[in-house]
Amino acid sequence: MIISRDPHHTLFDGTRCLLPLAEVEPHLVTNPWLVEGVESSDFRHTTVCDFANDDRVEQACDWIVKTNGIRGIVALHEKMVIMAARLRTAHGLPGLHLDTVLLFRDKVRMKSAVQAHGVTVPDFRALDREGDLAAVDWSRGRHIIKPRCGVGSNQTHIVDSPATARKLWRQLGAPPGEYEIEEFIAGDMFHCDGIVRDGRVLHTSVGKYHARPGNVAPGAMAGSYLLPDGALAQRIVDLHHRVVGALGLGSGVTHLEVFHTPEDKLVFCEIAARPGGGGIDRMILRRHGVHLREAAIRIEAGLPPVVTHRPTSAGDQAVWGRVGIYPHGRAPAELTAQECGELGVAEYEYRPTAGGNDGLPRHSTDYAHRFILSGNGPADFMAKANRLRAVAGR
Repeated sequence: MIISRDPHHTLFDGTRCLLPLAEVEPHLVTNPWLVEGVESSDFRHTTVCDFANDDRVEQACDWIVKTNGIRGIVALHEKMVIMAARLRTAHGLPGLHLDTVLLFRDKVRMKSAVQAHGVTVPDFRALDREGDLAAVDWSRGRHIIKPRCGVGSNQTHIVDSPATARKLWRQLGAPPGEYEIEEFIAGDMFHCDGIVRDGRVLHTSVGKYHARPGNVAPGAMAGSYLLPDGALAQRIVDLHHRVVGALGLGSGVTHLEVFHTPEDKLVFCEIAARPGGGGIDRMILRRHGVHLREAAIRIEAGLPPVVTHRPTSAGDQAVWGRVGIYPHGRAPAELTAQECGELGVAEYEYRPTAGGNDGLPRHSTDYAHRFILSGNGPADFMAKANRLRAVAGR
């Protein structure tokens, strides 16, 4: 069973379906406005649900599992990870169960677990009531208040004093168990995306964010590029191995985020048990020939992932990355094929509906334009990225 909140095309690479249709008979559960393009001959069992009501979606999935002999559940969207884990746990299906998934979703449990294994984490604590703010060490400077199981940097707030934090907390009006507070870590942010099978890490790719994922603003630029091999990249890969081991991941695809401070320290941010979003899978496919989404689908379907790396050649040393441009309050103009070609764009996704009715970005991957491109090095990549921003923001 595939529980999908994403557009149907994300189950494909071009015209090739990422689901191994010769090996499985899929039961697709999706949104009514996402069924466009569903081929009835490949997806003979399709259930349409209103994903605004998670309880009803889970009830429908539970019924499908019980009545159709479902043997595996695929759910790549962050909001569906816990639901899928509950269903696997309830029905004794293989894959990530609830106790493990909560370590990858609940940021307080997550940081507590990795800290216990010697991983450096920000100073943090659960934020269940206003009185918890008195225990925060404000001498460390700014802090971040965010949901424990948040997605896409939604409802992430930076506060610089107890008074600011108290005011925000009263505005949020959140019940206990939903929020945490942690110190703000200065420095660059990196991500490490991996494939794990039976406790063995089969692939890792390290990328550097050229804008922090939380810096969501109208017309702003976001994204990352893959680092060439080097000492820093290897340190981040080593940290990924430690974190995966600390959280007890047997098999799955991971997306780790980490800070690199001006003092040359690595500080854990968070990790997810699903492919990175916003085009991370596409730039890794371009650079390494490894398809993270396909690997995740196969693992969750109970099949071995296909992890074959392209032979390295001189032409493979380009720096691949992604550039996202947020909407800025009006309908964005689509770039032409000629403009993309002149700027070296390998893939372009245009989303005129980004930002919803207001045309303002709602989360960290709500891009009006998303580009996959390469450069001769980080500086060349960023020069191209800034030119793209200028063209897309006109």
